[in-house]
Amino acid sequence: MTTAVGQLGALLGLRWQMARAPGVRFAIVLGGIGLTYLLHLVISSAATLDGPLLATAIQVAPSAFLGFGFLALVAPLTAGGGNEVVPPDQLVAYPVRPATQFIGGLVLAPLNLVWVVQLLSLAAITAYLTIGGSFFRGALTTGSFVVAITVLGQAVAWTVVGSRQTRRGRRAVTVFGASLLIAAVLTIRTGNGGAALDASPTQTVVFAVLSGGGGVQRTWLLVTATLLGLVLVGLLLGARACRWALSRPGDLGAHRRTEPVRRRKAKHGPLRELVAVDRASVWRAPALRRGGLVLVILPGLLAAGAAVPWSSLVVLPGLVAAGAGLLFGVNAFCLDASGAVWLASLPHDPMLAIRSKAIVLTETVLGAVVIAALSGSIRSPGTPSVTEVLAIVVSGLVCTAVVVSVALKSSIRRPHRADLAGPRDAVAPPGALALASVRLAAPTAMIGIVLGSVSQTGTWWLAPGLGLPLLGLCALSVNRSLQLWKDPLQRARVVHVVAAG
Repeated sequence: MTTAVGQLGALLGLRWQMARAPGVRFAIVLGGIGLTYLLHLVISSAATLDGPLLATAIQVAPSAFLGFGFLALVAPLTAGGGNEVVPPDQLVAYPVRPATQFIGGLVLAPLNLVWVVQLLSLAAITAYLTIGGSFFRGALTTGSFVVAITVLGQAVAWTVVGSRQTRRGRRAVTVFGASLLIAAVLTIRTGNGGAALDASPTQTVVFAVLSGGGGVQRTWLLVTATLLGLVLVGLLLGARACRWALSRPGDLGAHRRTEPVRRRKAKHGPLRELVAVDRASVWRAPALRRGGLVLVILPGLLAAGAAVPWSSLVVLPGLVAAGAGLLFGVNAFCLDASGAVWLASLPHDPMLAIRSKAIVLTETVLGAVVIAALSGSIRSPGTPSVTEVLAIVVSGLVCTAVVVSVALKSSIRRPHRADLAGPRDAVAPPGALALASVRLAAPTAMIGIVLGSVSQTGTWWLAPGLGLPLLGLCALSVNRSLQLWKDPLQRARVVHVVAAG
């Protein structure tokens, strides 16, 4: 493990040297300072909490801890075992240990906006639960829970990755995942969600936080020590699971070679042909295919399970749109990979390339938003008003337009090389994805919050009235990106970076 830590330090130093732009390094440092400041703010807010809000915090605490546990499991599964500090194709000649890759994924776990938001929520709840007591003991329990569940989630993800190397393992994982999904739906539909929450281990963790803050040290010490023990067990098992997964020979390629290649019909016109190629590129990439399925299924399922009210459902399109943009939109030309040179040499209008990417990106984002909104509306209580329906529709359209405009600009100005051949390949480096998540999530979340407030006014024309100017601004941004793409030097730069790095 000591050798793995030393290798990880060298890889992190290499990644820091690869961030040659001073703005990127400044943004990383500023992000760390900003997170520390936000933690200070949410912790100090406990002093302003009154009695009713304190009771609410105690009531929602188990759900918040359980939500973090769910995220800690799903995030590394979506990433195929975890994010990588340096792409593996750049380290072929170096003996990087599997334990190094496992620990590297843990270190990069905070480079996830949802993870950070969940951490801030747990920090705030811990401060609320320990008012008048020892915040240090409560924070130690919460921190142990965060580390333990993150390590265990990473270990489970690598176990799943190793199991899916064979056809039998893929079938077993699919059956097990479908069974969990069906069980969750049945639990929610039968009204046993509260009973399941009461039986979850997070109740014990919350009780330990309360005990630590109140001075009951026996319970606090037992639970905290157990969580720290789980951290050690998770590190050992996770490193072994990672080594096992990386050493298993997969049969997916051999299975595919035995199947006949199905040729699709030629499309009418170069634009339709490029759109078809981009759609196929999204679906053929393992990382994008897995992320797209998770993005389509989970948000709507969680919203339906929580029976989100119609007014709160207005915020959902912004969250889903931002996630869909991170799927590949922030580096849309990575879909071409090494074929970018060949595509750029074809005798067609160069503007067709960016139009094709814009069409596929819009389809992906808008499709995910529509599916999530329809799924979330299944169990929303009551009948929505016209204002609420219009606010949801406008939120979906505007957030889609915002994500497409920001993503196209980022794809042209800040391209990255990404082959997307392996299950853990990402469309951009972890730091770039973290910054992109902020650029996408901040405006879409703000739009959702504003339109959610508008939906409560009962004035039907307010939501369209606010949405139309925003759509116009997004159209101007897309037009600027199109004009920038007309520059042959800019196109050559994008093609060079995407194809060769």
